[in-house]
Amino acid sequence: MPEDYRNHDLLLRFEKMLQTNEAVFFDLDEFLDIIDEYISLGNFNMAQKAIFIGLQQYQENIDILLYQAELYSLNNHLDKAEALLEDLRKFEPDRLEIPMLEAELYSRKHLHRKAIQALNKALKIPEADKSEIYELMTVEYLYLEDYKAALETSLFALKYDPNSSTALYNAITCFDLLDQPDKAIDFLELHVAENPFSEVGWSLLGKKYIDRKDYQKALEALDYAIAIDDKFLGAYYDKAYAYTKMNEFDKALQFYYLTLRIADPTAFTYYHIARIYEKMQDYGEAIENYLNAIHEDPGHYKSWIKLVQIKIFLKDLNGALDLNKQALEIVNNQELYELLGKIYLLKNEIDPAIAALEMSLKLGDLKLPVILELADLYKQKHDLEKFRQLLLEAKKQFPDSKEIQKRMLGQ
Repeated sequence: MPEDYRNHDLLLRFEKMLQTNEAVFFDLDEFLDIIDEYISLGNFNMAQKAIFIGLQQYQENIDILLYQAELYSLNNHLDKAEALLEDLRKFEPDRLEIPMLEAELYSRKHLHRKAIQALNKALKIPEADKSEIYELMTVEYLYLEDYKAALETSLFALKYDPNSSTALYNAITCFDLLDQPDKAIDFLELHVAENPFSEVGWSLLGKKYIDRKDYQKALEALDYAIAIDDKFLGAYYDKAYAYTKMNEFDKALQFYYLTLRIADPTAFTYYHIARIYEKMQDYGEAIENYLNAIHEDPGHYKSWIKLVQIKIFLKDLNGALDLNKQALEIVNNQELYELLGKIYLLKNEIDPAIAALEMSLKLGDLKLPVILELADLYKQKHDLEKFRQLLLEAKKQFPDSKEIQKRMLGQ
C-alpha cells in the first residue's frame, strides 16, 4: 500500500477512535506515523492528542518524546522543548535528533551561535547526514552575517553531496554577499567540469555570465542546463532575458512563449512578454499581455502601472483613468496614485489631482517630484498654509534641495 494511503487510513482510524471513545490498538510505528503526519499537515492540536495517547500506551518512549519536543518548538514553547531535550540526552546521549532539534529551537530563539554548536555535536554522530547539517549551519552563519564562514560550510555541504542544489545556491549566495563575482564564476566552472550533469550548476553559471554581460557564454551554459533537463523553466527564462539584453527580441519572445507550453502561465511570464512588445513599440500586443498578466494575478501592480502608462502615452486619458481606478480597487499602490494625479492634471482637474498626490505621499516614501508638484498645486489653489507645511516637512527630508529652497523664497 502506498505510504500516503496508509497514513490516510491511520488518521481515519485514529480520529474514529477519538469520536467513539473505543479502545483501538496502534503499535508504536503506527503512532509515530500518525504524529508525524499531523505535524506535516500543520495540525498541531491533533498531533498533541496523538502524543498524549501514545505516551499512555508507550510510557516514556523516547521517539514519541522527541516528537513532543519538536511540537513544543513548533508551538514556540522553546524553554519546554529545551528542558525536555536535556532530559532525553541523559537516556540517549548519541541520539541524532536531540542536537538537531536543539539547533532548530536555538535558531528560533535567535541564538545562532548556540545553534551552530548543536549542529557541530550532530556532525560527530555516525549516522548524521553531513551535507544536510552543513547546509543548516550555512543558514545560521548567514543569519550572523558571517559570509566567509557560510561559504565554507556550503562548500563542505557540496563536498559530501555534490548534487545538493541547496548547497550550490547557498554557495553562490555567499559569493554574491562577499561581492566576489569572478570567484563565483571560477567556482561554478570547476563545479560543472567535475559534475557535468549538474543542471543547476550550468544554470547558475549562465546567470553569472549574464551579470558579466558575456551573453554568448551565458546562452551556451543555459543550453547545457536545458539539455540535461528540458523542463528547466529557470533556464528558459534566463535565455529569454539574455536575448532581451542583446536586443534580440524575437528570440526572447520565443523562449518566453516556450515556457507557456511546458508550464502553467504566470503573471511573471506575461509581464515580461509585454515588456518586450513595448520595447518593440507594438502597443497592442503589449496591452494584451499586460491584461493576461492581470488575469493570472489581479494584484500584479506592475502590469497595472504599465497599462496605465501606455494609455497615457497613447493619449487615451479616459482609458488610463478607467484602468487606474480599476487597479486601485485591487491594489493600494503609491505609484498608481501618482499616475492618477498625473492623469487628472492632464485633464486639468486640479482638486482630484491634489487628492491623488496627497494619497501617494501617505502610502510610501516621500518623493521630491511629487512634493514639488503638490506644492505648486497648493500655491495655485492659494492654499498657502498647506504649501508652507509641505515644504517645511520636505526640507527635513531633502535639506539640500534647491527646488524646495526656491519655492520657499517665492521664486
